[in-house]
Amino acid sequence: MISGLNSWLDQLADKKIPILKQQRDQTLAILNDEGRSASECRAIILTDPGMAANLLKVMNRSRLKEGRLEITTISSVISLFGVSRLRDEIHAMTCLQDMDLAEANQMGIQRCLKQSWYCEQFVMKWVGDRDVREPEEVQLAAILQCLPELMFWCYGGDVMPRIEHQSYYECRNYYDVVSRVLGCHKREIGAALAKKWCLPEIACFAFESSYDSYTNATAVGLAALLSRLCLHGWYGRDMAFFLQKAMHYFGENAAKTARHLHQQALDMAGNELALGYRPVASLLVASNLERHPEPEYYLASEQKPENKPQSKPQKPVVKEASDVDASGLAAKRIDPLLLSRDLEQFKKLLKQQAKMNELLKHVILSLHDTLQFGRVSFLLLSADKLKLEAKITKSSNAKDDSFGQLTIELKKQSLFSLLMNKPQAFSLNKNNYEKYWALISGKTKTDIQVDRFCAAAIFYGSKALGVIYADKPQADISTEDFKAFQQLTMLLNKGLDVLSKNKK
Repeated sequence: MISGLNSWLDQLADKKIPILKQQRDQTLAILNDEGRSASECRAIILTDPGMAANLLKVMNRSRLKEGRLEITTISSVISLFGVSRLRDEIHAMTCLQDMDLAEANQMGIQRCLKQSWYCEQFVMKWVGDRDVREPEEVQLAAILQCLPELMFWCYGGDVMPRIEHQSYYECRNYYDVVSRVLGCHKREIGAALAKKWCLPEIACFAFESSYDSYTNATAVGLAALLSRLCLHGWYGRDMAFFLQKAMHYFGENAAKTARHLHQQALDMAGNELALGYRPVASLLVASNLERHPEPEYYLASEQKPENKPQSKPQKPVVKEASDVDASGLAAKRIDPLLLSRDLEQFKKLLKQQAKMNELLKHVILSLHDTLQFGRVSFLLLSADKLKLEAKITKSSNAKDDSFGQLTIELKKQSLFSLLMNKPQAFSLNKNNYEKYWALISGKTKTDIQVDRFCAAAIFYGSKALGVIYADKPQADISTEDFKAFQQLTMLLNKGLDVLSKNKK
């Protein structure tokens, strides 16, 4: 296992820095249009830390060999490269969507990119409050702060999922966890990579800053930490709601996690105020996403580039929930004929007195193939009734081994414990997220890696048998999806009830 600064530096320094395919396509479209200026690419490149780092790396390595000063802004890179060279360099870069990464890592990359955008947003607040001479240098240093974490998600295997679980769900000290898992501090690796890749000096200083000086680099480093505290998957936008309500009725584990993260945020705010970094209170409890769309919009492999690229990314148009998923991608409608066929086949199996496993497998396949849920699992209730364990699973991602080993602990007043009270179906979606998300244990959140899913309690007569779980990674659950899910799972409950009565 890789451990220590030098070992990680050897592992990461020569790896390709991946970029967003959507950003690459938008940039190339501008460069291929003779009627547009190459300077329009600047705004797009400054939203993709990988693309910015690649260009700076190539440009500055060449300049330093010739004994010239390094370039510190993207505007200068575009000007010195020219259209033809810039087009070739960007075209040769590796896209995140083309990398064969585990689902947990892909979702980690999404959060990492969100952090980058928030960090840049916080820093530009600093720049706006002061007469900063070169704002683009500070802006560029801010988006580059996520690079070491981005490289760990891409090339570090399971180190980042382990760090996130131990620090955010087990409530251990973040820096101690990072030091133990990596064998060094992440910022040490960031500083070493920045120097090896010839990134601007302010970006290097931001990694090395001990927050004891009043500089632009200090502001960048503080903003990077603040963005991590304010933006982590299940925590992110609902920070204000979560912190206000968790202490009252969300249960012991959620409240413990809330207190831990809230204390980190308060400590960070105190440090910033002592240094003169004036954080707006709202940034600690909520942030504005109007400037950038969700990174899921960019990372969804089905997303096609628009015909007319824009100088900066725009939020996808919001449509009805039944027409689109949460990523802004058109959702496929359920084929009513196929669903009707599956329901009739189930009734036929029941008449033929099929075994329980056959009925379960039929419903699992229908949910996956007909209703197009990406992951479906039947989780059996353990003998001691303290947990649910995956027994029959179906996943579109053949490499998602962890899903086949999913276990959900049934703690008192948790969502799944409440669900098991009677045969019933439930959908966690954007409309009820605030109410129910905190009723799910931290371990379950880490294991499923999504915050939108359907679940149904399955009974054999009056005996609780288990739960059928289904989700669509990176997508919301539409009303149509849930109604069809409910129809299938409740039919299964009726069928198992018939089986139980026939056995008597």
